[in-house]
Amino acid sequence: MAIATAVALGIRLFTLTRPGFLTQPNEYDDGVYLGAAIRLTQGVMPYHDFAFVQPPGILLLMTPVALIARVTSTAAGLGLARVLTVLASTACVPLAGNLVRRRGALTVGLTCAILAIYPPDIASAHTLLLEPWMNLLCLLGANAAFSHGRLTDRTARMAWAGIALGFASTVKFWAMAPAAVLLVCCAVVADERRVRRLVAYVSGLAGAFVLPLLPFVVAGGPSLFFHSTVTYQAVRTGTSAPLSLRLAHLTGLTDLLNYYGHLAWAGGASLFAQSVVADTAPAQPGPLAYAAALVLGAIIVAGLVLGRREIVLAEWFALTTAVIAVIAICVYSAFFYHYPAFPAPWLAIVSGIALSTLIVRLAPFARPAAISLAASVLGAAMIIQLIQVSETTLPPGLSEIASKIPPGACVFSDQVSFLISADRFESAKPCPVVIDSLATTLVFTHGVSDQGGATKDWAAQREWEQILNKAQYVWLSPNVWRRLPWGYVWGPPKAFTEEFKQIVPPTGWIRGIGNLYVRR
Repeated sequence: MAIATAVALGIRLFTLTRPGFLTQPNEYDDGVYLGAAIRLTQGVMPYHDFAFVQPPGILLLMTPVALIARVTSTAAGLGLARVLTVLASTACVPLAGNLVRRRGALTVGLTCAILAIYPPDIASAHTLLLEPWMNLLCLLGANAAFSHGRLTDRTARMAWAGIALGFASTVKFWAMAPAAVLLVCCAVVADERRVRRLVAYVSGLAGAFVLPLLPFVVAGGPSLFFHSTVTYQAVRTGTSAPLSLRLAHLTGLTDLLNYYGHLAWAGGASLFAQSVVADTAPAQPGPLAYAAALVLGAIIVAGLVLGRREIVLAEWFALTTAVIAVIAICVYSAFFYHYPAFPAPWLAIVSGIALSTLIVRLAPFARPAAISLAASVLGAAMIIQLIQVSETTLPPGLSEIASKIPPGACVFSDQVSFLISADRFESAKPCPVVIDSLATTLVFTHGVSDQGGATKDWAAQREWEQILNKAQYVWLSPNVWRRLPWGYVWGPPKAFTEEFKQIVPPTGWIRGIGNLYVRR
């Protein structure tokens, strides 16, 4: 467990040692979460003063970081948030191993090692994203609820399990899946402590879910809060992805596939490397991904069937959660590289159990060879990942644009992580308070994204014109066409260029950084 945890920490920290990866922008979501937390410490409320389509748990977790960012710099706050996310992701490794500790060193070692080098889990830990924090809270809850594979008899621990899973659900609603599975586990165990266990768990679950949400629901109104966090997320048209690409991420095949879905043993163009720089590549791996999924599924099914009499309730909990999570990733309308991190710990637990079961049933002379083979595969995957991460780069040009924006100026950007990295995230009201441009468009269009037809919503376009008219500088990212309902790829509409003049670069745009406009 200690070795696997050290490996997990090393791989994840190594990503942050790459030039620019600690403080430069390489994601969209991290700026939204940290930016919203900073505004929250300034008394600017999500759902009321600005659009926000995730539950507010991550804002509460990042409040201390936001306070530090306000007294140091927003770039320093972003670096701290990234280091803390690395630690949260790493902590999941021993927590997952502890759930199968009763099975011995082999199962624990396999479980921890699989999670330590699982590509989506590494990619989601490179910056401030929801999945590492959600998984950490869910695993804390599971470890509180189970002891030696069975539900604990201590009501205090069940209450803490409810608190952990309840608050995890305020970070991302997907955590309701393991919370519901654990509720079923509490209900099916028929003993003299069932009622006490249920009362303690449900009380902690409800309290930790409702109390953090209540101030935000009151501030924004129940209807807007529900539509923002549930309805708009469910109905919006996002980045589509074929099932084969989703399976490639789920099975870890991304280590061996390039940007186009073809086999590539190493290099910065792999799907894994693209994930580390926050790019969900439009690859279509085809038969390879289906074959990998079949092999992984066959190993898990065979191991669990052979060892079915040894499976205890905690492992049934992990298996059920893994199945629900995998189905959710495969059928959800949108897909991003960090989504498969949701089933990561549960898949690691199930795979570790299945592999160890198959190994111990081999002939005694074959077991050392099987263990060596498993260790070699996991070690090779780690080496490939380190090579791929070492070859990733971030585009230059951030300082060139930042130098043209005076400190304290009213500046808008469709990707607020640019402003945070450049230490230009200063002005709040009366400057337009837009943290999440995509969320703002979804609110204006009642859940219709640019891909779904927001570019034809004239009312939403007028709302955006009013927002931009309050800004002195506008910093547009190369992906602005996905967030503002302008419906363009090669340049902004004429009405915008009549009001704003491009100054950096004079023409075109800087790769990955975009361009800067000033009001004429």
